[in-house]
This record gives sequence, structure tokens and C-alpha cells, in this order.
Amino acid sequence: MRVTVVTPVYNGMPWLPECVNSIADQRRDVDVEHLVYDGGSTDGSAEWLREHESLGYHATIGPDGGPPAALIKGFDKASGDILAWLNCDDVLEPGALKRIVEVFTTNPQLAMVTASCLLIDSAGSIKGAIPTPPLANLEGLLRCPTNPAQPATFFSADAYRRSGGLDRQYDLAMDVDLWLKLAETGPIKILPTEVLARFRIHPIAKSVARHAAAVRQDLRVRRRHGMPLLRSEEHTSELQSRQYLVC
Repeated sequence: MRVTVVTPVYNGMPWLPECVNSIADQRRDVDVEHLVYDGGSTDGSAEWLREHESLGYHATIGPDGGPPAALIKGFDKASGDILAWLNCDDVLEPGALKRIVEVFTTNPQLAMVTASCLLIDSAGSIKGAIPTPPLANLEGLLRCPTNPAQPATFFSADAYRRSGGLDRQYDLAMDVDLWLKLAETGPIKILPTEVLARFRIHPIAKSVARHAAAVRQDLRVRRRHGMPLLRSEEHTSELQSRQYLVC
């Protein structure tokens, strides 16, 4: 099985090289297609990408309409059987892609596989973890305030296309929308004791800088997919406290 990983980039330094290398280092074990879309970086990211193509990625550099548009272009172009995206400040764990191929090979009917994800700071120090949801079905995802960690979630290319793919209107919760659509499309598998990626928390990350807006959009997405209605303040409180176990 081939895995396609899409990476949107805009001013990704100093973390971009670590992100790219975390994928390149797994090529000896897995057939990997890495599609990188740089939307016009001014911090040296574009120059770095032009100089390190020997790492095996294919880079497209220039205005791309923002991360959702770049991801949609990448997934439309992808030739892999398994898809994922890794933002330029995040990192895959060694052996993550080999493990994912093993899971999908054993369970080809799966729409999505998700695992645990470490939280790291700007310097790469581990600060906590994003646990997996407890239930591997649509109802479980809707009711649990913990979303699958985006860097540690992989999905079938066929299920992605049957689901309708990413919706660019959700710039902050497009991952949540996709996970719910995939859960409607086919079975999902959770690997609660396995860590497959690291998610970087830093001041300019959208999940930090626009946290309140992300919570509101998450709630809107969940309601669109049939989340039972409770008092608005109950849901907001749950979502604001979700996802991160910080040491």
C-alpha cells in the first residue's frame, strides 16, 4: 500500500525540516508520496524546499488559497491508498507509517485509523498528550469532547472520496468535519496505546491563537452531523476543556 502525506506550508521555519525528515526517514519501510504546498513563504521555507528535494517530496510553491485549499489540491492529486496530512510544525513518530500500513492491510475495510499524539512545545519538549476518543463510531465521536488528533489520524483514499472530502468553509474544524464524515462512511479503528505523531503548541499556531473561534466552529460542525442538543454553555464548557492532557 502507498501512503500519501500532504503538508501545507506558510512560513514554516524553523520546524519544517524536522517535519519533512520525519516522513523521509520512513521511506525505507513504506512507499510514501509526500506532497508539499508552500503558499508563498517569506521566512526561508520555500528556499529550503527547493534545496532539499533529494528527501523525496514533491513541492509546489506559490499562492495556493490557504491551508484548506492546499490540502484539497493535495488529496485530489494523491496516488496513495492511505491519506494523511502533517502540518509543517508537526512530526511523525518513527515507524508510524509502517504501522498504519500494517493496520490497513489487515483491515482493508477501514475508513480511518487514529492513535495517540504527544504535545510538544516550540523547542520540541514533550508537554503532554492528546488521548484517543473512547468509542470507535460516529456516536462516540459526536458525544466525546476529545477529537481524534489530526497528525495521528490516517484514512482510506476511497473513503475520503466517498465522504466528499474536506470542506473548505471550516478553516478551524475541517479535520473534525472530515472525521465525522469518515465515520459515516465506514468503520474506524482506534489505537489508544500507540503514539504515532507529535503536535506542536506555539503562540502562532491556529489552535492556540484562535482557540475560542475553533471551539465555536467545532460545536457547529458537531451539530451539523447530529450531535444531541444540550445547553449551549454545556457543550462550550466541554469543548473548551477537551483534547489536551498537559504535564
